[in-house]
Amino acid sequence: MFSYDHMTDIIVTVLVVFQGLLLVAAAFMIAWLTYLIAVPGLAGGPPFVTTKDAQAGTMAALAGLRPGETIVDLGSGDGRLLVAAAKAGCLAVGYEINVFLVLWSRFSAMRHGVSRRVRVRWGNFWKADLSRADVVMVFGFDGIMERLGSKFAAELRPGARVVAHRYPLPGWRPIAEEGRVFLYRKEA
Repeated sequence: MFSYDHMTDIIVTVLVVFQGLLLVAAAFMIAWLTYLIAVPGLAGGPPFVTTKDAQAGTMAALAGLRPGETIVDLGSGDGRLLVAAAKAGCLAVGYEINVFLVLWSRFSAMRHGVSRRVRVRWGNFWKADLSRADVVMVFGFDGIMERLGSKFAAELRPGARVVAHRYPLPGWRPIAEEGRVFLYRKEA
C-alpha cells in the first residue's frame, strides 16, 4: 500500500515533469516565432503574415487567372495562394525562405489534391527568375516594393500581370484595385 509521503512524491514528480515539458514547449514556440519573423527580414523580405482566404480569393479573382498560366508567389508563406491558383488550373510556383513554411505548403497542396500543379522552392525570392511568369503575386511591405518594381520591369515579359496585396508598386499605375489589392500589367 502507498503511504501518504510516497503519493506526495509521485504528484510532485509528475508536476515537475509537466512543468519541464511546458518550458520546453514555450522555448520551442519562442524559437519558432523568432525564426518566422527574423529570417525573412535578414534576407530582405517581409515576415510571414497569413493572407486570409477572402484576400487570396480577391487576389486570384483580380488577376483573372486562366488555366494553363504560370503563377509565381513571392514569399509564398503557407501556400494558400498557390493552392487557389492550382485549383484554377494554373501551374503555381512559390518562393519561400522559411523551410518550415515550404514543407507546410507542400503538405497543404497534397491535402487539397493539387500537388501536381504546385511547386514550392526553398530560397530567396530575389533570386527567382520571373521571365516565364504570367502572373506574379506578392504581399510585400513598403521597404521592398520599389525594388520589386525594378525586378518586375527587368524580368517580366510584356503583358504579365502583378497582383500586390496591401502595398502598391511605386511608379506603376494599377489597372484595377479592390480594397488593398492592386493589379498591374507590364507594358511593352
